[in-house]
Formats: sequence, C-alpha cells, structure tokens
Amino acid sequence: MGRSEDGQAIAEAAIILPGMVFLLLAAVQLTQLQQARILADLAAFAAARTGIVMNGDPGKMRDAATFAILPGIGPTDSFPAIAKTLLRFKAEDAVLAPLGLTPLRVYVHSPAVSDFSAWGRHLNGQEIDFDDVRPGATDATLLSLQIRYLYELKVPFANKLIQTLWMAAKAGVLGDWQGWDLTSPRFGGQAGPDAVRISRAVAAGATAAQATPEGISLAALVAAGRAGRYYLPVEAFYTMRMQSNPYRKWARP
Repeated sequence: MGRSEDGQAIAEAAIILPGMVFLLLAAVQLTQLQQARILADLAAFAAARTGIVMNGDPGKMRDAATFAILPGIGPTDSFPAIAKTLLRFKAEDAVLAPLGLTPLRVYVHSPAVSDFSAWGRHLNGQEIDFDDVRPGATDATLLSLQIRYLYELKVPFANKLIQTLWMAAKAGVLGDWQGWDLTSPRFGGQAGPDAVRISRAVAAGATAAQATPEGISLAALVAAGRAGRYYLPVEAFYTMRMQSNPYRKWARP
C-alpha cells in the first residue's frame, strides 16, 4: 500500500469513526431508555394496584411507583441496598425541585370530582361505592392514571444529543436540522451553525406556557443539562377497577 493510499485510509477512518462511535453509544443509551419504559409500565401497574385498594390515595400510589422504578436507579437486591437507592432517589428529587422538576409524578385521570355528585349522593358526595353496579357508576369507579418518570440519560455524548433531538422536536425546530453526520448536525443548512447549540438555546428561551404535553419545562431541562444531567420523560398508563371506595378529595378536578 502506497503513502497516498495510507493517507486515504486515515482520512476515511477520520470521517467514519465518529459516526460509528456515536451509533454505538446511541444504541446503548436507547437500550437503557427501553428498560426505563418497561420500569415505567411496572410503576403504573404498581401505582394502580395500590390505588384501587387505598381509595385512590395519590401519595401511596407515588410510593408504590417509586419502589417499582428503583431497580433502574440502583441496586435493590437487599434491604440495605434498597434503602441506599431510595435515599439516592430522594436526593435527586431534592436537586430537581428548585428547577421545577420532579423525577416521578402520578396523574389521576379518573375518577373525576364531577362523578361524586352524580353517583355518591348517599355518601354526601365524598365517596362512591366501588361495587355500585349502575352503568354510569361502573365507569366512575375505574381508576385511570398516568405515570411520568423523568429518566436520566447517562451515556456520554449520546445523552445530550438524544435529549436535544427530543427538545428540538417539542420546540418545533427539528425540521431545521441538516446534514447526515449526527455527530455534528447543522441548523438551517449544511454550512449553518451548530444545531445542538441553537436548539438548546431555543429550548432555554421557552416559557412555562410552552411546557411539553408531558408537563415538562424545556427551559428546566436545559438548566439541568448545564449541570451535566440530561433527562427524558417516560410515560405509562394503567386502568383498574376500584376495590375500595374512591374519595372525592383525591379525584381529578
């Protein structure tokens, strides 16, 4: 092989290698994200199972969901390990709170407050009999909830880029990304500025009214990213029939 061929091989490797490394890192990160989705599904089931026997208590549902996602945060193979991982989760909650973020939220979609005046009159409108067989009451005694787990992406480089792709889509600027090289996408054209930097600047300027459908502030995610923490919301839904009387005080407004 001649010197010119050696130089060509080095140039080709320099072009291809960053893309291959990124694909490998992205594959690892997306695999971990899929694990988080499975844990979110489990958390939704655990929350619903707890809610149906605890009168729809959102605090107890969140506790159940929290324990379900702990394996994705740290070791859970012993009681001391569970306690340590739970403390780690609570510490993360404390770090995110000043940014207006929380690692785990439970949204109750039903029963709704309006159901209690219709089907709980004999209980002063504060409860509904869980075993009420009237057609409308059977729908009112379904516990339907949504889990939103704020998963931290931890694979270097891939975490920031994957989160930025998601935020660019939410901010409506992903269509301006150009170039085949995802390790260095351009904004607005092949010779444009760094698309990651521009997209994150757009997200940082988003107002609270521009929160995503998941209830996440893009600006808060960017702020966490400045500290090297990159999060992506993972959602799951579950519906079960109540096995205890739902309470109006914990129903959806």
